[in-house]
Amino acid sequence: MINKNLLWVLLFSASCQSTDRIAKRIDPARDSKNTQQQSPQPVVGGSPGCKLENKDTGLMNVSIKVGNTPRTFIRVVNKNYNHNSKHALVIGYHGLGLDGTSPRVDHKWPIIEDLAGDQAIFIYGNALGGQWNAGPYSADVIFFDEIVKTVGDLYCIDKKRVFVHGFSNGAFFVNGLASLRKDAIRGVISVAGGGGGTKIPAMIIHGIQDPNVGYYSYAPSTVNAYAQANGCKMPTNAEGIKLDTCQLLDGCPKDLPVRFCRWNGNHHWPEFTLPDVWGFISSLN
Repeated sequence: MINKNLLWVLLFSASCQSTDRIAKRIDPARDSKNTQQQSPQPVVGGSPGCKLENKDTGLMNVSIKVGNTPRTFIRVVNKNYNHNSKHALVIGYHGLGLDGTSPRVDHKWPIIEDLAGDQAIFIYGNALGGQWNAGPYSADVIFFDEIVKTVGDLYCIDKKRVFVHGFSNGAFFVNGLASLRKDAIRGVISVAGGGGGTKIPAMIIHGIQDPNVGYYSYAPSTVNAYAQANGCKMPTNAEGIKLDTCQLLDGCPKDLPVRFCRWNGNHHWPEFTLPDVWGFISSLN
């Protein structure tokens, strides 16, 4: 005799197979619907490059034309780049007589690249003749526009999170650029430079022993100009900030911070500030 328990198992199995065959006749695509992965949702508010699965990652030297003039920059894209996520765009401007390799070699920007991972794309521009010019009709200002457009056409950029940083001549440039392109720039980092005063999040870094761009000739006026434009407490507490630290000025609106780094050094970008620089960038969403 057939074991009663075995008989029930066989009958139940046959019933399930019959039901599955009926369902397949009703909907032949049933299995594929269950196994097919859903397509990623389009990135809202991203640049045109969010639609492209660009696989050009790592460090690359890029040449574009601004008008009829060839211009070049270094582009760094994380190896784990994901075109389904918006990225901050961080554009650097070197000092007088230098080139786009300087921020990475002299000022250790790969540290920030590593901290950022796949949250940002980094650009390091090359100035014509080694000098930046922030005049209203300057080709360097148009170069900024073309960088944002070119990178955004190829990669997924959050155009509301474009940051600029500069050292020395590059710092004077980004302070001027922020005034000319304040609607296109989310935040500015100025190191060993001067000028500025646009209503925009700002980070100022300056060595008190700087012999090239004197600290007392430029740093206090730059800090005060940004602080006043942003609605921070005036007079500022800038000179009370401990040496070799980076601190927020008192009383600044949350969305318009001014961060100041005083350090006991000369005409250089101090390495200890780099984590604070990335903290400044990553805090501004």
